[in-house]
Amino acid sequence: MIAARLVVAVFGWIGLLLIAAELPTVEFGSYAFVFALLGLLGMVADFETTRVVMAEIDDWDDLDELTGRFIVFRVALATTVYALALAIVSVGDYSTVEVQAVALGGCSYFLGSALWSLITICQARFWLRSVAIAMVIGQLIQLVLVVGIATTNRGSLLRFVAPAVVNDAVALVLLLVLLRHAVRPRLQIDVARWRHWFITALPLAAGSVIGQLYFKVDAVMLTWLLPRTEGREAIARYQIGYKFSDLLAFLAPALLAAVLPILVRSKTRTDFRETFGQALLIVLLVVAFVVPVFAVLARPLIDAFVGSELVAAATPARWLVLGQALNFATQLVFITLVARDDRKRYPIATSCGLVVNVGLNLVLIPRYDVMGAAVATIVTEVVVIVMLVTALRGQGLRPLPLRPMIHIGGAGCLATGAAAGVLVVAPWWISGPVAAVAYLGALEVIGVDGVGGVRGFVARSRARQAALIES
Repeated sequence: MIAARLVVAVFGWIGLLLIAAELPTVEFGSYAFVFALLGLLGMVADFETTRVVMAEIDDWDDLDELTGRFIVFRVALATTVYALALAIVSVGDYSTVEVQAVALGGCSYFLGSALWSLITICQARFWLRSVAIAMVIGQLIQLVLVVGIATTNRGSLLRFVAPAVVNDAVALVLLLVLLRHAVRPRLQIDVARWRHWFITALPLAAGSVIGQLYFKVDAVMLTWLLPRTEGREAIARYQIGYKFSDLLAFLAPALLAAVLPILVRSKTRTDFRETFGQALLIVLLVVAFVVPVFAVLARPLIDAFVGSELVAAATPARWLVLGQALNFATQLVFITLVARDDRKRYPIATSCGLVVNVGLNLVLIPRYDVMGAAVATIVTEVVVIVMLVTALRGQGLRPLPLRPMIHIGGAGCLATGAAAGVLVVAPWWISGPVAAVAYLGALEVIGVDGVGGVRGFVARSRARQAALIES
C-alpha cells in the first residue's frame, strides 16, 4: 500500500504539473479551487464510518450483506454532499465554468463512496494488494488522459476535471473484478443500521472533518479574502505547494490504514506499544529525509518542473511540506485514540485548531497572501498536536523508541548537509540522489533499531507484525 500510494502520488503530481503548464494561471487557479472544495467536502461523504465498520466487521457473518449496506449508506451521504458543493458555488462569486467543473468533478463522490466502501472491507481483511492494484491503474489511466489532452493542445478546465472522475470509475470496476470471489455486495437499504453507524461515527466524523477543514480551508479562503484575479493566481501558487506536500502525504493513509486494525486487535500493552512505535519510526524515516532536503531543493525543483513564473511557490511549499509532516503526528495520535475507543478528544482538539486557523487566515492572508496561509497552517498544526499529545497519557505507549529516533534524526541532518553542499556546485538532480545515498548510508552504518539499517528494521517489523496478525 505504501508503494502504491507513492506511485499514485507521483502520477498525480506529474498530471498536475502538465495541467499547470497547459492552463493559464487564473484558469489553473480555478482548477485548484474546484478540487480544494471537493476535497474538503469529501470528508463529510466519508463521515469516518470506515473506522466504525472496520471495528465491527468481525461481528458480521455475511460479508456480502455488510458491504452492500455500507455502499448504499455511503452513496446516500455522497448525494447530500454533492448537493452542498453545488449550492456553495451556485450562491458564491464563482463563474459558470467553475460551477460546471464542480458538478462534473462531484460525480466522483458517488463512485468514490462505493470504491472506499470496498477498500474499507479490504483493509479490515488485509486484502491490500487488490486495493493497491486498483488505485495504481486508476491513477495511471487518469495520467494517460491528462497527457493526451495536454499534448493535443485541447486543454480546458472541464476537460482536465473529467480524468479524475474516470480514475474513480476504473478503480471501482477493477476492484470489484479482483474481489469477485471474496465479496459480492448485496445492495440494500438498512435505515436502522445507518442510524447506528451515523451516531457511532459522529464524534470521529466531527473531529476528522474539522481536522481537514483547518488543514485545507486556507486554499478556499484565498478566493474569499483576495480580489478575484489575485485570488486565483494565489491559489495557483498555493496548489503547487500542496502538490509537493501531497508527495509526502502518500504515507499517512497507506500506513495508518494497515496500523489501525493491528492496534485494534492488540491484546497486550506490549503489542500495542510496539505497533505504535514501529509506525512512528516509519513516519520518521520518511519525514527526516524529505522535509529538510526538500527545503534545500524546493526552488530549483519548482523552477525545473513548473516554470519560473511559479517559482514564488517555493517558500510556501516548504512550509506546507513541514505542515504535512506535522499532520502525520496528528493522524497517528488520532488512530491510536480510535483504537482505544477514545472518541471525544480529537473533535475538541480539531475544533480549537479550526478556530485558530480561520482567525489567523483572516488576519494573515490579506497582508501576506499565500505565506500568511502557510504560516497559519503550521501554527494550527502545532496547537492541535500539543492538545492531542496530552490525551496519550496512560495509553501504555512509553517508553518511546528514543534511540532509533535519534539515529534517524542524525541521518537526516547528514543528508541535508550533503544536499546543500552538492547544490552549490551541481544541479538538483545530482544533489538529491547524493543526499539519498548519504541518508541510507548513515542508517546502514548506525542502524535504525538494530543491525542491518533500513532493511533490518523492515525485516524485524514484518516478522513482529506477522506474528501479531496471525495470533
